[in-house]
Amino acid sequence: MERKIVKIVGSNLKGRNEKGQILAEILVAVVLAGIIIGGISATTGTSIITGSKIRETTSAVSFIQELMEGVKSISESSWLTLYCPPSGSCPGNKGSPNHYYLNYVGGMWQVQSGEKNISVEGVNYSYYFYIENVNRDSSGNIISSGGTEDPSTQKITIVANWPPNSSISMSEYLMRTSSSHFSDYNWDIERISEGIFTNSQGYYATTSGPLTMQNGTISLTPSDSGSLTSPIFDTGFINGVAFNGIRWKGSMPASSHVRIQLATSNATTSWNFIGPDGTSATYYEAAGPDQIIPISLLYHNNHRYFRYKIYLDPTTDYTNAPAVYKVIFTYSP
Repeated sequence: MERKIVKIVGSNLKGRNEKGQILAEILVAVVLAGIIIGGISATTGTSIITGSKIRETTSAVSFIQELMEGVKSISESSWLTLYCPPSGSCPGNKGSPNHYYLNYVGGMWQVQSGEKNISVEGVNYSYYFYIENVNRDSSGNIISSGGTEDPSTQKITIVANWPPNSSISMSEYLMRTSSSHFSDYNWDIERISEGIFTNSQGYYATTSGPLTMQNGTISLTPSDSGSLTSPIFDTGFINGVAFNGIRWKGSMPASSHVRIQLATSNATTSWNFIGPDGTSATYYEAAGPDQIIPISLLYHNNHRYFRYKIYLDPTTDYTNAPAVYKVIFTYSP
């Protein structure tokens, strides 16, 4: 009887063990399934969030790109509006606190103060741009502080924001790249005028020293220095231009000099002939003809009218003198 009891007990224990093992396997399977399902859910949730962020960022980037293209269009058609925002009345308001956006009205972009708001797929975006002056060092490199302002370059930063705390920005340097030129030539000793001209007609206002004119060329009797002052020239741009460079054509014997001073203004009544440092003590001078002399933009920015004064100096032994038959100015509207 004891053996039978033991056998029966053993048989019951085996059944219980098998049932417990089966139950344990079921529990493990349920836990694993939960982990797997939870992992899949988490991955799906992350994927949905990531996809949403990508779509939002893509939309914001498209707003920035469209706005930058509009700002570039304004820089090409009306630089003064960009340089003196928002209306082109200088000095204007610049820096990060001054936010602007664009409206497309009557086939052209207009600068407006404030921020642009737009909703896409239930997301509310706001975006704007601001403008900063740019300084360059003596080598022409853009620097963050110090140096000299370059009024023909502006830094544009565009910012896009959307909830809850997302933001992206992009900055680009825009330059006053359009260019025109004006040439004065064919001077005639009989043509003296203080009038206003839109192109060269061989006139001059005054001369000094032993200056001669022959076949439209100005030169010296090689005994002393001489100069010629131009009449008033009108670029025709009401908002003015940026004067970029000077060059002249002719001949310059060794140790002789051709020097130029420039006067610009938005009026036609007073003139200050100056050189690169903004004073009458300096001159724009090149080592020879057909060499471009950069004009200091800081003193001749956004001016409509201009005059020049050209100085000729003979060689040190007064045996040879320079001659000039054309003066050329480049400027950006």
